[in-house]
Amino acid sequence: MPPTVVPFVEDLLARLTLEEKVGQLNHPNAFGGDSTGAGGAVDNIEQRIARGEVGFLAAGAAPEQLRTWQQIACEQSPHGIPLLFTMDVIHGHRTIFPLPIALAGSFDTDLIRATAAVAAHEASAEGVSLNWAPMLDVSRDARWGRCAESPGEDPLLGAAYARAMVEGFHGSDAAAAGRLLCCAKHFAGYGFAEGGRDYNAVDMTPYRLHNVVLPPFRAAVEAGVAAVMVGFHDLGGIPCTAHGELLEGVLRQGLGFDGLLISDYTAILELVHHGVAADLEEAALLAFSAGVDVDLISDAYRRYLPGLVQSGRLAMSAIDAACRRVLLAKWKRGLFAEPRRGLQGGVATTLLPEHRQLARHAAANCCVLLKNDGVLPLAPQTKVALVGPLAANRENLQGTWAVAARSQDSVTVLEGLQAAGRDVRHALGVNLEDDADRAARVNVFGTTFTRDPRTAAELIAEAVTLARDAEVIVACVGEAKEHTGESSTRTDLTLPGRQRELLAALFATGKPLVLVTLSGRPLALDWEHQHAAAILHAWFGGSETGPAIADVLYGVVNPSARLAMGFPHDSGQCPLSYAEPPTGRPRERIGVDVGGDSEVDAAGQRVFRKFTTACRLEGPHTALYPFGHGLSYTRFEYSDLRLLAAPRGGEQATLQFSVTLHNVGTRAGTEVVQVYVSDPVASRSRPRRELKAFRRVTLPAGQQSTLHFELPAALLGFCRAPSLLRPEPVFEPGAFVVYVGGSSLAALSLDVDWQAG
Repeated sequence: MPPTVVPFVEDLLARLTLEEKVGQLNHPNAFGGDSTGAGGAVDNIEQRIARGEVGFLAAGAAPEQLRTWQQIACEQSPHGIPLLFTMDVIHGHRTIFPLPIALAGSFDTDLIRATAAVAAHEASAEGVSLNWAPMLDVSRDARWGRCAESPGEDPLLGAAYARAMVEGFHGSDAAAAGRLLCCAKHFAGYGFAEGGRDYNAVDMTPYRLHNVVLPPFRAAVEAGVAAVMVGFHDLGGIPCTAHGELLEGVLRQGLGFDGLLISDYTAILELVHHGVAADLEEAALLAFSAGVDVDLISDAYRRYLPGLVQSGRLAMSAIDAACRRVLLAKWKRGLFAEPRRGLQGGVATTLLPEHRQLARHAAANCCVLLKNDGVLPLAPQTKVALVGPLAANRENLQGTWAVAARSQDSVTVLEGLQAAGRDVRHALGVNLEDDADRAARVNVFGTTFTRDPRTAAELIAEAVTLARDAEVIVACVGEAKEHTGESSTRTDLTLPGRQRELLAALFATGKPLVLVTLSGRPLALDWEHQHAAAILHAWFGGSETGPAIADVLYGVVNPSARLAMGFPHDSGQCPLSYAEPPTGRPRERIGVDVGGDSEVDAAGQRVFRKFTTACRLEGPHTALYPFGHGLSYTRFEYSDLRLLAAPRGGEQATLQFSVTLHNVGTRAGTEVVQVYVSDPVASRSRPRRELKAFRRVTLPAGQQSTLHFELPAALLGFCRAPSLLRPEPVFEPGAFVVYVGGSSLAALSLDVDWQAG
């Protein structure tokens, strides 16, 4: 794609020296500590800005400091080029919304777009111009802590999330007030780190990369995302930061991306750690040659790119191209016209009433009702024992990667229920963590919980006494916010500490047990599913978590969210996805039944059949709660799935069908209608089911609606991808099966015979 030509930018670029051009590619760390073995704070940052050696800085400093730095850049540097201030605004700025994995599970792109717009409004008013979001790594391993930042396991849902986030951050004009440039990350495949261990290697076929990993990034590029951040990891033995085929071949040439390519934090230096560069100079050469425009923190470009050009190892034209992209980003943001935007102070723009109202709406509409035996919603007069380590905890509600959040801005679950005027009494129950080392780890960025000095037996006894005097027990349990996030791999996905011991004691009282679970990842809740009367998974809901949970528990809001990642029975099932391909020994066709084995799954099918690839000695092969699962306080029925016209032709043709949705319950509700397609015979082994469309439909009690869908042939195709640079998209007519329902286990099906022409 030819570069965008802006006369102002071209004139400025022509006046810059080599060193000044390289300075624009430099994003140093101006303050703070050394967190990764490199990138310590720069002592003489003001002098470097004045010399034109800095293009970007993090926006986490005090406003007066940012104003000073920008003034130096505009008034003292050789050409007055403004700095571009950056920050992680992942799921809100000061007003915090639910985690990305929760927002994606709303299946509500209007809601996702609105939260991003509020985040941009608040962050831009404090000087932020480039946001290190959205994170678009498809993830199918709940052990990986960064799935909290991810849109989940499905590429089509991830693509819808990507478009909505970019549109919300950028708006129609990224230079407008209240908007931000945004950066999609991490390119590409980071969510498939081996064993769910953060920063670990990824060994992935081009087939999976093109069909599963790239669709959200493609959607972000099509929506006009300004920047892409490169992954830390290596992909098939080549660190992404040095992967020219991936960056120049796939991203720039294949997807048509013409914006900024930015390294992750110290990732250029880490090429030495990866063992592909002997020193920092070679690392700078590898990264820049691969297509990385901006060096985040490592200082490799500033130190070595001028010499590499002078020695002939790099071309000046390549430096010009990278610098042009930086200048264009600043021009698109409007910084040359208004370099001090958001730095003047003035009227408060954060935590406005309408922002908090949206946060409450979002948090409630991201809660997933996993199970309900009829105990929910609670009646207003119900006497509730609210117990658990997260019931009155404020510090964890923001979740991971809420860097500008302040815990005092969040409303606890206890406060939310009490504000609704309910009869609610509280006990801690157990500590969130008992192990001293793990407690220190989850408190690494500040105290997220303080350990009660009483013994677990004393705490549980207090909770049981309270529970015996209540009509319903609501146990608020889960993780600390730093159980998830970067560098937070877990090998045991059950509730941390002694929370299950607490739940067992509460269950033994005989009172109805309602669980409210908070986490940043899917949890293994097999025991809880068997014993609790209801389970409401609230993720980490942000600033208005408490009122939102109260709204759902008492039926003010009818839950409608779904799971963007399936929940396993146990940690040993990970990685896990509904969209796994079939095997040569499908569990429903081959196997030896074991005499005396009575275990069946939720569908009544045998859990274990010897000599099938679905065989697990312990428990079912399938998810406890699959992708797309979520219940409502009303009940929907699907019927009359019918083909509207026999599909014929190639990629320009469409598949048209309809289905009737009927609210057969007693209250209004919203159903997420999900359409999956199976391609039973193809030139590649295709997933058993793939999400191809979804629609949120709200119906009053007793009402029904006929929904029409039209799926283009290209959407039913796939990439053969014999190599990384040859995606080879194809559509193969023939037999398809369409499934429609309320989860990835949708039972209503339609056989389709697609004629070639």
